[in-house]
Amino acid sequence: MRPSGDMQAVRRPVALVALAIGAYVVLAVMAYWPVMPLDASKLPHPLGAGAGDPAQMSWFLAWTPFALGHGLNPFFTNYIDFPLGVNLASNTSVPLLGLLAAPVTFALGPVASFNLLMRVALASSATSMFLVSRRWVKWWPAAFSAGLLYGFGSYMTFEGSVHLDLAFMAIPPLLLWCFDELFVTRRRPPIKVGILLGLLSAAQLLIDPEILAYCAIMAAIGLIFLALAHSHEVAARIRLAAPGLLTACVCFGAVAGYPIGYFLAGPRRIPHGIQPAGVIAAFRVDLLRPVLRSSPQLTNPSGYLGVTLLVGLVVLAVLWRRLGMIRFAVACACAAFLLSLGPRLTVDGHSFGIWLPEALFEHVPVLVDLEPVRISGIEMLFLAVILAVGLDRTRSWILEHARTVQPLSEHPVEPRVEPRLRRVASRIRSDPGLHTVVLLVLVIVAFVPLLDQLPVVREQRVTAPQLTASLARSVPNGGVVLAFPYPRAHDDEPMLWQAADEMSFRLVGGYALVPGEAGRGSYFIAQGPDLSKLSSLLTRPSGVSGVPLESTCHTLEFVVRAYKLDALVLRMGTGAVRARAIGLLTKLLGPPTVSFEAGVAWYDLPGRKPARSC
Repeated sequence: MRPSGDMQAVRRPVALVALAIGAYVVLAVMAYWPVMPLDASKLPHPLGAGAGDPAQMSWFLAWTPFALGHGLNPFFTNYIDFPLGVNLASNTSVPLLGLLAAPVTFALGPVASFNLLMRVALASSATSMFLVSRRWVKWWPAAFSAGLLYGFGSYMTFEGSVHLDLAFMAIPPLLLWCFDELFVTRRRPPIKVGILLGLLSAAQLLIDPEILAYCAIMAAIGLIFLALAHSHEVAARIRLAAPGLLTACVCFGAVAGYPIGYFLAGPRRIPHGIQPAGVIAAFRVDLLRPVLRSSPQLTNPSGYLGVTLLVGLVVLAVLWRRLGMIRFAVACACAAFLLSLGPRLTVDGHSFGIWLPEALFEHVPVLVDLEPVRISGIEMLFLAVILAVGLDRTRSWILEHARTVQPLSEHPVEPRVEPRLRRVASRIRSDPGLHTVVLLVLVIVAFVPLLDQLPVVREQRVTAPQLTASLARSVPNGGVVLAFPYPRAHDDEPMLWQAADEMSFRLVGGYALVPGEAGRGSYFIAQGPDLSKLSSLLTRPSGVSGVPLESTCHTLEFVVRAYKLDALVLRMGTGAVRARAIGLLTKLLGPPTVSFEAGVAWYDLPGRKPARSC
């Protein structure tokens, strides 16, 4: 039996949505090729595995399910920076993603979870934009193009190589949908929309608070634009939206109240500025970024569009400027780009000291810590709206006017050729499909400059499974491990060992934001004087020159006792420094327990008692 017309009408949109989602998934997998989505041994990073944010994020993904499974607070840990600990509410610890990926983490490890979530981040962000765009457009290729720009644009492909929290951008389009429903279309009960808005906002907070802050800023700017465009309806729209907004605040507070409170008043909180001094100035967009992808002065490609795509967006915006949605999206995209430029204007890497609106945030708590470049993701959202609505309206215009276009030529032609030419001209005039194909070709050409950003990852390196397995067998549960070089920002591979070992030991040092000088955030986890001295002795080329062995022995003895160390790992590569450090530690502690390419380890430090050598 053949399906009825109604059933076919239902199946067709579902099939198109499935096709679009499948295409996004394939693109997301190809963006990281040849590394597979569930690879448990490799991490994407330009500097290799264990160097920087991917290793830190893998640790965060492992911590949340471990903490919840062992009755620990997911927003505080002393498993790194032992014994002081880290306030994870002040860090991008992605507790929601850690919870969602827990089954994969338990089965395959946190590295596999990270790799899977990176692909999910790109595909889900594109899918979210595609589905939300369908609210305003009928032609599905227009919505698909919007998802492509938002989910695989320059912002996403750059953050997708480093920052999982910043690449997981599936929620902002849904927040836009909620605000459109509350203030513009009002098709659904405001209470239900408010519940969804509150839960989505809380979810974004538990993924990345910085993106939520920029969403709130853009929501305020968007509402101002909306009020200016409909000044006579402001009071009525606020009255109708108020129940939904109040419901959203209640739902948001119920879910996000505890982590926000822990951020503000929890132990090891950062009272005076999360970001280290000088960091914000480096993370801003250059004025030439939309058309200039790379130069010696420009390193972060977020916000890049390319000349063809930028021209296409401008043409669509001009053609359909009378549409309220186009005007709104253009205004919001321009506002987001202006904020992304940072507090001072920069052109091709050269600062001109010209004051910009983002400078207002320099004196506002919390907002002062926002990195301007991150709002490029929200800018891409509004550019995607312009692309979707503009393409949809252009195709609609083609369908409406294809048959009314004047003949291509009014000049007389040879009688034998005239009938044939008329048939061709009629075909061109009356075939809207041909015009649609031309439109799609132009869209594809506009996207060509963005292809240079793929694949997202250029280099892969494996982790250290032998050393990780050795630590798991030999370090007692809850024991303390000290590694040299001392683990810190962008040199945090020991956190991968710990995460892969299911948090069975604690780590001195690590990569996290902690209170630094004057209460500002710092990525440099403080070392005591003896630990700093020992680090210099073991890792610097001239570390032991002129230092008596007895002094080194006493330093090592104090560090072992003060930090209650169970194991010491020397993780330097080959070379004279490694050989000298191994020789020194062998004199003080005896032969190493194990030796791998990734590191040399001494276990059972309390039983070795270095003081005997003193």
